[in-house]
Amino acid sequence: MKKLLYYLQLFDGVWSIPIAFLGFFVAGSLSLQFFGDPLISTEYIQMMILAGLVLVFANFMVFLGAMFNFRGLQKFFYSKELKEKIINLSVWERVKLYLVVYFGLLSAFLVILWLIMSATA
Repeated sequence: MKKLLYYLQLFDGVWSIPIAFLGFFVAGSLSLQFFGDPLISTEYIQMMILAGLVLVFANFMVFLGAMFNFRGLQKFFYSKELKEKIINLSVWERVKLYLVVYFGLLSAFLVILWLIMSATA
């Protein structure tokens, strides 16, 4: 059970993306039932849920990109044994390194997404 909870915490996109999509769908369904239009009447609530869905999806894609492209670095961030044995970085240096890698991958993902969306529009 402890290992399952660890993997659910590590791969949070597996369960949080469907929950966010379900919230988006429910907000549209309730808007359709009460107002007769699924997107216009309560579009603010549904757009907030959509923004949360995009944020969770982008975060999960960045996590998977880091896992596939920088596997050693990912193990370094999530393994206590590897942190203590191999590299002697202070806590702030590890935080800075992780933030630089994370925001670098996030910006690369968003640029690629922008290029795809602008090419098809």
